[in-house]
Amino acid sequence: MLKCITLDGDVSTLNDLMEYLEKIDRALAEVNGLLGSKRVEQSVFLREGSRIVRLNQEDILYLEGYGGDYVKVHRIEGKPILSQVSLKRFEECLGENFCRVHRSYIISLSHISYIERKRIRIEGALIPVSDSYLPMLMSKLRIQI
Repeated sequence: MLKCITLDGDVSTLNDLMEYLEKIDRALAEVNGLLGSKRVEQSVFLREGSRIVRLNQEDILYLEGYGGDYVKVHRIEGKPILSQVSLKRFEECLGENFCRVHRSYIISLSHISYIERKRIRIEGALIPVSDSYLPMLMSKLRIQI
């Protein structure tokens, strides 16, 4: 049921209400601008044995597929974490900073030291790049083949 609201000639109340609503709109726009410009740190949660571990995506160097449904997550600090999740499923949770370069490897683009002869150096590891994933890697790095 619709109800009609009438104003009994008091325009100042309506003007005050409009100013208040405009002030709220400006404040919301400012908050949205701050939230949009601020980089949100993304985390992933994974099971390691009986624990559930939170990892910031920036701390992940690369992921290594380990026997079907296991992934070894190599981190900046600490020993690698072995978790029971498929590499494909993990890939779906990661952001744009990650790229699959091999059937068994996903790398963090920000941690690449260099690329040479279809191998990527990240920290002390050499990671192979397969021919089928090379175009995607070059595209993400904005390199022409």
